[in-house]
Amino acid sequence: MRALTAWARDAYRVVEEAHEVDPRDESGLVAAAKRQWMEAIRTKAELERKLGNVLLSCQRCSRRVHWVLGVGPEPGHCADAEPAPTGHKTGAVVKV
Repeated sequence: MRALTAWARDAYRVVEEAHEVDPRDESGLVAAAKRQWMEAIRTKAELERKLGNVLLSCQRCSRRVHWVLGVGPEPGHCADAEPAPTGHKTGAVVKV
């Protein structure tokens, strides 16, 4: 997931740099960079949707957790699916 997030961020940086070099996109550089960025975002979203279908369990409290999708290039994270004890942070997660 970290590698996909880094790929998406790098791809967006390339889009911004392409805009600086060729603001009117006469060379097609910006369009190509945007396609690369969209592919990175699409791949990340696909993986996160699959992670959302996996039943996970917190190793600290043995409660169920679920995967919360990240927005854009930001990575998703695990969150308690059931009310957690006060002050609890989701620990290491295992597949059930």
